[in-house]
Amino acid sequence: MKRILSMLSLLVIILSGGIINEAQASVIINQDKIGKYKIYENMEILEDEEGNLTIDDVSSKTLSNQFTENKEGIPSYGYKSSVYWMRFEIDNQLSTDEYILEFPYAPHDSITLYEQTGTNKYKAFYGGDLLPFSERDRKHRHVTFELTLAEKETRTYYVKIKSEGSLQLSVVLWDEEVFSEKSLIEYLLFGIYYGSALVMVVYNIFLYSSLRLRSYLWYVLLIFAVSMTQLTLNGFAYQFFWPDLPWWNNRSIVFSIALSNLAGALFVNKFLDVQHYAKIWSRILQVLTIFNIGILVVLIMSYSLALHLVTLSTILFIPVVLTTTILCWKRGNKAARYLFFAWFIFLLTSLVSFLSDAGTLPLNTFTRYASLIGSLIEMILLSLALADRVKIIQMEKENAERAALLLNEELEERVQKRTEELLVSTEKLISMERSRRHLLSNISHDLGTPMTSIRGYVKAMLDGVIEPCDQTYLKIIHEKTLYIDRLIQDLHDLSRLEERQSSFSLSKISVQKFLQFLYQFKADVTSKNIEFQFDSQLSLEPNEWVLLMDLNRMRQVMENLISNAAKYTKVNGMITISVNIFEEFYRRQGHHEEIAVAREKRENIHRNQSLVIGVHDNGIGIDAESLPYIFDRFYRGDAEQYDTYRNAGLGLAIAKEIIDYHNGMIWAESLESQGSSFYFTLPIYTWEPEENK
Repeated sequence: MKRILSMLSLLVIILSGGIINEAQASVIINQDKIGKYKIYENMEILEDEEGNLTIDDVSSKTLSNQFTENKEGIPSYGYKSSVYWMRFEIDNQLSTDEYILEFPYAPHDSITLYEQTGTNKYKAFYGGDLLPFSERDRKHRHVTFELTLAEKETRTYYVKIKSEGSLQLSVVLWDEEVFSEKSLIEYLLFGIYYGSALVMVVYNIFLYSSLRLRSYLWYVLLIFAVSMTQLTLNGFAYQFFWPDLPWWNNRSIVFSIALSNLAGALFVNKFLDVQHYAKIWSRILQVLTIFNIGILVVLIMSYSLALHLVTLSTILFIPVVLTTTILCWKRGNKAARYLFFAWFIFLLTSLVSFLSDAGTLPLNTFTRYASLIGSLIEMILLSLALADRVKIIQMEKENAERAALLLNEELEERVQKRTEELLVSTEKLISMERSRRHLLSNISHDLGTPMTSIRGYVKAMLDGVIEPCDQTYLKIIHEKTLYIDRLIQDLHDLSRLEERQSSFSLSKISVQKFLQFLYQFKADVTSKNIEFQFDSQLSLEPNEWVLLMDLNRMRQVMENLISNAAKYTKVNGMITISVNIFEEFYRRQGHHEEIAVAREKRENIHRNQSLVIGVHDNGIGIDAESLPYIFDRFYRGDAEQYDTYRNAGLGLAIAKEIIDYHNGMIWAESLESQGSSFYFTLPIYTWEPEENK
């Protein structure tokens, strides 16, 4: 008896355990969980590797014990070719009898629900994206089935899922009213997302039409491809765009992902000008573009192969794009900073979605919608990048306009300056032409006059008019030849001086010695019955002042100036040689602008210290029109004035070249009929000067 009782007790325990296990695998609809019931938390799973099992097989006692209880949240098996069976019970403890069974992953190829209607009897309901949308049990983006359970009723259900894509065994039971509210909110949120994408597409098309930048077209293609990916993943494309094209719907996900990678590579390459900043990575992006075009071709022939290739493409795309944006950012492309963060977030969330689809990461709300969240953030950041690009373009345009304005102003200034220079050059050319004419006239006159005299005297001697050995005429001929020789020598000297080919023998001369040198020219003046005066305020006491000069060249300067002064000074007139310190001279006669300019130019050479030597006469003077040109090459008055006009030809030009060589300056001041003054300066040194220039 005790043995029988023990066996009965054991049987009760076994049966109780079975009831408990069966209850654990049941979804109990009661007041504790109203509206939403997670079937996947209370279901059992069986893998059919061959895909040959039927409902009769899996519901039989033979295979019933091979089901395993799900303990991992939402089961996700990635891209496997096996067929999966799910088994669960629904125990309705409420009076509500209408429910919705939802499979919240749209890309499943085939979903078959088997509802138990009796002992070993089941009714089949079909769904999945290989079934035309019009044949679905309920018109919803996800596969859904309407279930009717009476109060206190318990039913067993089997589900068969087969797909070439990711296998995600998520099943949720909804109260019909709650499901409608949930669906309405989802449609609203997705509507905001896709509406934002549409706005960005339209906006960037307008930007392209305005700016004509091809990167905006690639961005539009990218938004379109990403939006299309989300539409297919979330079931909207099959519901609204191609409900009667199951073959295309099955391949549209791979197509849209490949198109997204293709558009992304083109956009990054063009927008960041990668060819300029990172040429090698530009070529890698081009290779990725071609690779994704190849995936689109492969998709026509093999969905499975295209799916694996697009997964590989996406995995490769992440480091390539991130590395490219970092390099461009590092090398000065500021727009790359937005693209880096945009692609980092988008590619990271896309990778999370792929890994969850592949079964590597657990499937939950975040991993399921990670790519959707990432794509939204990406579109926002890329819009900021494009807005920044527009801002940069606008700034560049404004800078270009300012630069063009400044350039125009500069060009106007240059044109004006050039015009003034041309006017000056024209005046110089006119002056040079006038000097040339004067040169020819003067040389002809200076050479022709003595040659005529020589020729006349020689002919007279040959004709016997005068004696061949008449000393008077021979002396005249000799003087004429000396004059011609001097003229030729002056021409030679001037040419060498202008070309800086003349040699100068510079030596240190004290100021006291130089004053004595100037005083010696008294004899040259008095010999012509002209009064001489020497005016110097300098002390004859020895001091440290030194002049650096070629004394013979300086004698040539003084002879030319005194000769000119004597030539145009009347008998019993006066020639004065004056010597002053420049500062004192400038203080007295600072109203001369050219002296002030020359002083500023020379001050760094001789520390503002220089002597001013002047040769003054009370002769006929020089007219104001000719005064600026008297130191020009070969300049002198008009030919008809030769006999009465100051001879300022070669001599003054030679004097100017010599003074320039000595780092001095020379100028003249004159009033007609009141005389002229010729001034030149010589720098004073109080240190040991360099003797070679």
